[in-house]
Amino acid sequence: MTLLLAAALLSLALPAGAAAPLAWRVTGAETPGRAVCLDGDARCDRDGTADGACTFGVALCPGGATSVRVRGAGAAALRRALAALAPPATCTAEVAVRVRAGRRARASAAARDPTSGRTERRRLRLACVRPPRPHAARAVIVTTDFETGLLATVGVRPPHRVAHPAPPIHSDAVVRVAGERVYVVNRFLGDNLQVLDPVRGLATLLECSTGPGSNPHDVAVFAPDKAYVTRYDAKELWVVDPSAASCAGFLRGTVDLSPWADADGIPEMDQMALVGDRLFVSLERLDRTRRFAPAGRSRLAVLDTASDAVVGVVELTGANAFGDSSGLAREPGSGKLVVNEAGDIQRTGDGGLERVDPFTLTAEGFFVTESDLRGNITDFVLVSPTKGYAIVIDEQLRNILLAFDPSERVVTRRLLTRTQYLPDIALAPDGILWVADDSLPAPGIRLFDPRDDRELTRGAIDVGLPPFSIGFIP
Repeated sequence: MTLLLAAALLSLALPAGAAAPLAWRVTGAETPGRAVCLDGDARCDRDGTADGACTFGVALCPGGATSVRVRGAGAAALRRALAALAPPATCTAEVAVRVRAGRRARASAAARDPTSGRTERRRLRLACVRPPRPHAARAVIVTTDFETGLLATVGVRPPHRVAHPAPPIHSDAVVRVAGERVYVVNRFLGDNLQVLDPVRGLATLLECSTGPGSNPHDVAVFAPDKAYVTRYDAKELWVVDPSAASCAGFLRGTVDLSPWADADGIPEMDQMALVGDRLFVSLERLDRTRRFAPAGRSRLAVLDTASDAVVGVVELTGANAFGDSSGLAREPGSGKLVVNEAGDIQRTGDGGLERVDPFTLTAEGFFVTESDLRGNITDFVLVSPTKGYAIVIDEQLRNILLAFDPSERVVTRRLLTRTQYLPDIALAPDGILWVADDSLPAPGIRLFDPRDDRELTRGAIDVGLPPFSIGFIP
């Protein structure tokens, strides 16, 4: 039972007119008064990145008390939030409490019940767990020539040993890693989700249809038995059970997103991100009668993961919220979502990267534009407030990997220029940049050190077929 549900049931049990009890509320917590978070776990770490600390979202519910004393971690911010609390709100706004990885923090609250005169005390314990060390980490890579799809694994640390797991996949697929499982989203004409077990050589545990012609694009795993799948060519988002014993128990429910589609009725749902108890889904909104041209601004649909109901919709600044294989990104430090809005892919200058605050549901406008980077952005990663990488397609249709400074909106270096596709970039658990290079005659994986942009590979790491999508197994 979640803390929110427990509080709701307790309030129902109170006599009429009785004050609700003093209570802590922590996003992602399952146990009242205690929260343990893995650094980088978006369900409980507000910044969603493994950056050496967990940023907890903490609120205090005074339960009708007019005077509350708060001590410990986050006390000053919570006192300000209590001072700003006004009816009908019963809990403060969520404040950020940062705890270093491997450390614990405590807070306490005391309130005098105005009716009984008794003093209530509630303690809060927060713990941040370090992520697994990357020495045993592997990259799992979708490789494809768009006729045949295969998987490859590559060791994160030198000598970067390559292996080729046996399970076949579709020729148009992307990979995601969540918890103890690897998920392959088999997209156009594949129309299914494949669940793999890394412990058993990436053996397929489950492979279930997402509906004929659905063209799934992303999976977001909320819990071992609950995940969401975007279906690009359909109206309904699917809620599924990736731990089901068979495909008969795979589909848990659907969420109709067509109210936020353009005139053709298909919202082009694409990439997702989980932030606490909310799911964010990008809706590209393209006109299929005009060769998928943008039909106005894109949206982010916001779902409550308890009810699976749409609780908000964010209108973005630009059109065509495009993410071919990367998922919705989080900005290091702030935890804000960063959305790539490509606009008209046939021209440059109408798109860029936009921050979206996942707590206030505010789109903040482009902080980097296509004009700044001199091309349509097809993929990007953010390393720090002053360092990012992007793949852009310029007006000569060249694919360029570049480094840029988001704070100054300037390109700092060009690392690769190709006439062929650069389909994916990703940061490994040790912070090294991995690049999928589709260039013939020697496609493969290239590695770069973000400290100085130096290429660490003398030639591309051969993974068999050209690489397309990259994930990492801890």
